[in-house]
Amino acid sequence: MAKVKVRRTHREELPGVVVLRDAVAGSSDQMLDIDMEIDPDLNHLITHDPDGFMTAIDRDETLGYGAAFIRSRQWILSQLWVLPQHQGTGAGEALFSKLLSFGENSGAKEYLALVPPAGGIQALLVKHGFQPVVPVFHIHLSASSAEGPAGAMARLFPAKEVSQDLLARQGQADVDRIDKIARNLVREVDHHYWLKERSGRTVFVRQGARVAAYGYGGPHQVGPVCGTTQEAALCALGHSIEMALETRPEQDISISMPASFSPAVQALLEAGARIQSTSLLYGRGSTSAFDRVVFGNPTLP
Repeated sequence: MAKVKVRRTHREELPGVVVLRDAVAGSSDQMLDIDMEIDPDLNHLITHDPDGFMTAIDRDETLGYGAAFIRSRQWILSQLWVLPQHQGTGAGEALFSKLLSFGENSGAKEYLALVPPAGGIQALLVKHGFQPVVPVFHIHLSASSAEGPAGAMARLFPAKEVSQDLLARQGQADVDRIDKIARNLVREVDHHYWLKERSGRTVFVRQGARVAAYGYGGPHQVGPVCGTTQEAALCALGHSIEMALETRPEQDISISMPASFSPAVQALLEAGARIQSTSLLYGRGSTSAFDRVVFGNPTLP
């Protein structure tokens, strides 16, 4: 049995985090290169939530990593990995306990975790008082199939691209209001990241007299999308897909979407999309329905 200790992760270790993540997923045989580009999502999180990055070690050997971040008073688990040869040693439990302590010490009242459908991590969450909230579908759609439903959704309400004005006072106020209604959080640092560092384009959708939804689309992802109503969020999703297609017209589209946003799921499946995989969103103290939300990606949901 390993003698597990948990400490904060240092920024220079992030390339190793990426290698470990891919090794756990079985998707990479790359070797660690200290000059390799740092995963931008992880770099963003460690910049704003350095106390939420943890490494499990046994003497000088790395067993796994975990990361969580705080927005408003909401704690969100971003990553939790343990190398296969060290699973069952208590490393995952030790990491998760430290990450929960980070949230509790930060005054978090709501806790969320988007995890794969693996028994070990789900048992760990239930043990700590989490309950299933909603499945999250990772949907794959060809570019040619995406055009039709995207156009139909985009025509539901008036909309305007606002990428240059989003961080102005009124634009940020609209985004904060929408996030608060749909997600019960405010995440200005994430919007700045998606817009400036990830080159996202942004659209505002009006339903009646007010801005009712926003959506991002660009070279790296479709989403996040968030709305005060499902109809407005559908419209924003249509624009997000269109903006992504304009950036990469020949590439397929990937979208991470809660199953509770059923009108969007149904529209994409009818257009020929397929569900590549399913994750599960667990919560503790969560009050959001996630029925008008599309996640930007699983690392920064």
